Amino acid sequence: MPHVTIDGLAIYCERHGDVGDPIVFVHGYTGDTTDWTAQTGAFSSSHRVLIMDHRGHGKSQRPAERAQFTIEAMANDVEALVEHVGFDRYHLVGHSMGGSIAQEIAIHSPERLLSLTLEDTGYLFGVSKDDPLRGVMAGLYATAESQGMSAIAAMADMMERPPHMPADRAERDRERLARLPVDTFVGAGRAMEAWQGTRERAHMITTPTLVICGELDAGVTAGARWLAENIPGAVWVAIPEAHHSPQVERADLFNAALRAHFEQHGTSSLAKPCTADA
Repeated sequence: MPHVTIDGLAIYCERHGDVGDPIVFVHGYTGDTTDWTAQTGAFSSSHRVLIMDHRGHGKSQRPAERAQFTIEAMANDVEALVEHVGFDRYHLVGHSMGGSIAQEIAIHSPERLLSLTLEDTGYLFGVSKDDPLRGVMAGLYATAESQGMSAIAAMADMMERPPHMPADRAERDRERLARLPVDTFVGAGRAMEAWQGTRERAHMITTPTLVICGELDAGVTAGARWLAENIPGAVWVAIPEAHHSPQVERADLFNAALRAHFEQHGTSSLAKPCTADA
């Protein structure tokens, strides 16, 4: 089952594990299934794990038009894939752009979720006309259009590597970025900018939520903390000495936080009888 046709597109996915509650991992902008290598290894013996490449990312087919990249369309892709593989209730983990996708699913399909984990993500992705990030992204889109994705990859390679990011992983990420279609880079980037966000809707998320963020991810921390403070009952965890991808940079700490969250909100915990106070 390497590819499943969803919304007319061949979406790449992988299943790992045969027992336990399902987990669906949703990667971020320019990512792919390899973002979750350390998680599939850690959880596939105790859970059924589903990973996928978003439309236009990794091994998935890209849409014919950039306008077909929207957060809502990618959320629909995830839910259709979950339905296809036969998962009932599941734990949902979304990283960065995947966190916005996960928020949409949590708002529209809360009955399907056992738990929600939002990693290094916020309630909005800089959509105002005067937001500096919009100008930065516009410049990157122009560079990609005129010079190709190899130029974007070269720029990314010049950035300082987080202290716990494996050198070989940083190199693989650069190569992956160089292979990414320009249409995906621009289309998915604009999808994030166009996303309405959840500032007025975060209170609608009723699923038990873990908000987790690298303590060095300065550009995202404020938005992530806002989610932790405004999603009812949400729990906040900061991963020390981690930047934007703690699931890769500090997988041991990230996985420990996930496992505790899953154990607290899994079907086995839900099945436990309540005991009266003595």
